[in-house]
Amino acid sequence: MSDPPPPEPPSLEASLIGTVGPVMRHLVAHARQRQTWGDLTYQQYNVLRIVDTMGPQPQAEVARRLMVTAPVVTRLAGSLADAGLVERRTDPKDKRAVLLAPTPTGRRQARAMRQDLLQAAHELLEPIPDERRAAVAAALEELQVLLPSHSARR
Repeated sequence: MSDPPPPEPPSLEASLIGTVGPVMRHLVAHARQRQTWGDLTYQQYNVLRIVDTMGPQPQAEVARRLMVTAPVVTRLAGSLADAGLVERRTDPKDKRAVLLAPTPTGRRQARAMRQDLLQAAHELLEPIPDERRAAVAAALEELQVLLPSHSARR
């Protein structure tokens, strides 16, 4: 009997799926250990981040950017409003639409959470030797093409 052939290395696609999601979950879990996050979720952070960086946004636009359904954003916005982090306003351009705007507390919260994420990313990347960091940075830059907003940036 002969030995079975060695397993094939994972495809680029399989490596992407097997790496990006787990790395992001690890990063968020690492950041969530900090007091700033409290009971907020990553999805709630993303709603806060969008309205902090882009200003008041229609709930439908937030849903589009997060690639989730409108009811998901409605639920997230409700919990953020209850916590005093966002306020809901009527859109002056469309009385049927709801705008989400950060409160001053929400702005501070979003920015503190981002700092926690950046610190967590720094800590996770720290063990990578300097001579390999440029390759990681180049790979991450190449992955930008996968993002929906990529075409808007070029």
